[in-house]
Amino acid sequence: MSDIIYGDDGARPPLQIEHLPIGTLKPDPRNARTHSPKQIAQIAGSIQAFGFNSPILIDGEGGVIAGHGRLAAALKLKLETVPVVRVGHLSREQIRAYIIAENKIALNAGWDVD
Repeated sequence: MSDIIYGDDGARPPLQIEHLPIGTLKPDPRNARTHSPKQIAQIAGSIQAFGFNSPILIDGEGGVIAGHGRLAAALKLKLETVPVVRVGHLSREQIRAYIIAENKIALNAGWDVD
C-alpha cells in the first residue's frame, strides 16, 4: 500500500477520537452536501437510539471536513460536546479531494435487497 497518502514524512497518523465543545467546530461554508430538516431529524433520532458512533472529521483548526449532518443533528439535540477525529496531516488540496472522493464513492454503493 505504498501509494496511500499519509503525512509529508510518510508516517501513518494514529486515529484518535476527541470530544470537543460543539461551539468550537467550524462548518465549511462550501460544503457541497445538503441536509434537509427531515434528514437532520433522522440523524438526531439515530444518535439518540444508537449513540454518536460516527465521529465528525475535522482539520487541524477545527474546520468540519465530514459530518455536517451529524453536527446539525447534535445542535438540534443541544449536545455540549461531539466526538471528532482530526485529520491535520492532510493538505487543503488533499482534504478537498478526500471530501469529493468520500461522497462520490458512497453514491456508487448499491443495496442487497435480500
